[in-house]
Amino acid sequence: MARFPSSVLAACVRRPLRSIRIVVGLGCLFVLAFLWRDLILAQDAAEAGERERIRAEAAMQARAAGDSIQATINSFDFVLRSAREAVLAGPKPLDVLGRIVTESIAQDLVIQLFHIDDQGFPSYSSLGPVRTNFLGDRAYFRSLAGATEDRLVVSDVVLGRLSNKWSIQFARRVTGADGAFRGVVSLAVSPDAWVAKLKSFELGQSDLFAVLSADGAYLMRTLYGGGYYGKYVPPDRPFLLHPEQMEGDYVTSGALDGINRQFSWVRLPSGLIVAMGIGLDEALAPVQRLNHQSFLRALVLSSLLLLASAALVVALGRYEKVVEASQEREAHYRSVFDNMAEGIMVVDAHERISGINPAFTAITGYGLDEVVGRSPALLSPSVPGARNLGTIIGRHPAGSWDDDFDGLRWNGETYTGHVTLSVVRGTDGRMANRIVLLADVTERRRKDEEIWRQANFDILTGLPNRALMMDRLERMISHARRHPSMVVVLFVDLDRFKPVNDNFGHDTGDLLLCEVARRLEALFRDEDTVARMGGDEFVVLMPRNADKAAVEATATKIVESLSRPFQIGDQALEISCSVGIARFPDDGDTAAVLLHKADVAMYRAKEMGRATWST
Repeated sequence: MARFPSSVLAACVRRPLRSIRIVVGLGCLFVLAFLWRDLILAQDAAEAGERERIRAEAAMQARAAGDSIQATINSFDFVLRSAREAVLAGPKPLDVLGRIVTESIAQDLVIQLFHIDDQGFPSYSSLGPVRTNFLGDRAYFRSLAGATEDRLVVSDVVLGRLSNKWSIQFARRVTGADGAFRGVVSLAVSPDAWVAKLKSFELGQSDLFAVLSADGAYLMRTLYGGGYYGKYVPPDRPFLLHPEQMEGDYVTSGALDGINRQFSWVRLPSGLIVAMGIGLDEALAPVQRLNHQSFLRALVLSSLLLLASAALVVALGRYEKVVEASQEREAHYRSVFDNMAEGIMVVDAHERISGINPAFTAITGYGLDEVVGRSPALLSPSVPGARNLGTIIGRHPAGSWDDDFDGLRWNGETYTGHVTLSVVRGTDGRMANRIVLLADVTERRRKDEEIWRQANFDILTGLPNRALMMDRLERMISHARRHPSMVVVLFVDLDRFKPVNDNFGHDTGDLLLCEVARRLEALFRDEDTVARMGGDEFVVLMPRNADKAAVEATATKIVESLSRPFQIGDQALEISCSVGIARFPDDGDTAAVLLHKADVAMYRAKEMGRATWST
């Protein structure tokens, strides 16, 4: 600990009352500085915490609204699929369906169900007799007329030429039995009515919801909604810059009202984007009022502290009491230093150890005489790739920092350590020392690794589980988009597995699943992923460019491998498998779609007689 210079002590002896007044005055200023520092930090932390709560609230509201909107879109899609079948069946079934839609769905939400023939003219409307109105130039009609795949199209907000009403068109292509284009079925949905339903999610007067198309066009907006139809959000929004992300948040000011809002957004399976914005000024007002009250209380307390310090200066009588108090404080700080659970190491400006505490010796086994004047590098093993403590300290000569390192005790035993660095500067502002806090986190990191594996790998087979598989598939698709390539998904379902459990017990079934996992792993490369979805379902991901024949040959190898008998204990068990194949980008452009297509193909293989594959 630091000592008072002898000249200062002599001055204190000669003029004790004056010295005491100086010490007390400086101490008062010191306390006030820390009081106001803590107050400012606490207020900043309170506002930061409230901002985080607002961000979480916006994210929750965005997800809830997204789920509601996607559910409504799914119901619209069900109607369109039914309407498409009705168009092919004839006018009467379509008319019956139109009446059902009119009666079952709120009329203020769905304006009409209609069919546009292959020439672009409406041939049916649930509102009654259709009027001549060419719709073949609408973007959603042109998109579906030239489409080769079956998909749901959601249009931008359009103004009806006859109704003069704003609407969003949900449309699907109608294809005849001969594969020819038979027009488009569409639901016209009122964005104004839909916005009225979305307002139930709002929290304050300055909050807003917005629903956008994939390219950023406004479809619905709760504030100033009508004025935004046909307009686009600025191109710097994160959901436009990062189309691979499914959700996120940002802060921006409104162009019309200038209100600063915290936005959270989610991307729906339909491609639409739901954004929730919470007005920050309104939401932060309560915590800012509390901060203002805290400021006033601190001002009063500071005034009282100044008065008390002034009274103390007058009341103090002798210098010896100050010396005793100083000695007591020194002993206390030394006790804290010596009894801290974390190891403390002082490193000088030349990166040499100049001091340690007892906890440092307990962790590393080194005493003071063994480390003083030496480099902290001696506390880590000298092997390639090791996270050397000396290198970490040298890499961060200023500021505060923390990191894990590979530790080496005095007896040669290794451990995982965690270090926190702080810089101590001299009166001239230059670095005098660095305070290094050491902790042994070996067990904590082991538990972290164990928790991570339990969350990402199947306990029975050791294969990646569904969550890790979906994460890897999304990463493969993102890479394939950036570097045009293919991703192959193979959905493997075991045939005749249930009789194994029924006849030989679940323990035998579990051993069989482990053997299946090993055979599948033996068939593929390290860059491929073999995962267990659950039960007797497995998925294989292959990020490679391969023609159709090569992929089918791989599926055949899987079927052949799993059709060979398995020796489980004394039992020779025979099963087989059905394999479904899906490829990016031919069969889908998202992880969920590809997995679904592969699952459907697998069931198609089972319908073909099992022990085979299908695309």
